[in-house]
Amino acid sequence: MRENQRVRTIYLVTTLVALGLAGGFALAAVLTTTTVNQSANAYQGGNSGANGYTTATLSVSTVPAAISVCTSGTKTGATSAGTVTLVLSSTSGGTVCTTGDFAEEYAFSFSATITTQTNTITITTQVGAGTVATNSEAVTLGTGSSGAFTQTVDVFVDYGSVSPPGGGVTVLDAVIQ
Repeated sequence: MRENQRVRTIYLVTTLVALGLAGGFALAAVLTTTTVNQSANAYQGGNSGANGYTTATLSVSTVPAAISVCTSGTKTGATSAGTVTLVLSSTSGGTVCTTGDFAEEYAFSFSATITTQTNTITITTQVGAGTVATNSEAVTLGTGSSGAFTQTVDVFVDYGSVSPPGGGVTVLDAVIQ
């Protein structure tokens, strides 16, 4: 009887391991289909217009909660140590951005002694071999009084669905001027 139980246990463990491996391979297959190949850059410049911005960090993200349209008009960061959030479409002139969409997020830190400063952030992106698209948005930082001012500027590039683009992100550039 004991030998019979041991054999059952070995069969059960072997079956569980096999199922676990099969599930792992299925998970790996799902993960590889959502891998995003990308080339991303951040540039600053243009007549010393990008004073105070650090090099951006880039991460895969989702469009933040409560977003139902892409950012338009100048965004203002009027208090020190806050965050200004921009959501731009990955298509030229795109105006529909949606909570939970797949996005690439550029996070810029800003620190300077200023009264106010306005900069334009331009995003250029391309999916696979598709059309190169651009969108720009202005950001005004500062309190109006000369002094040390810090802020985070988060720029989300919305790719229009909850899944990453199938062709990969072949161009993703942010320029601050």
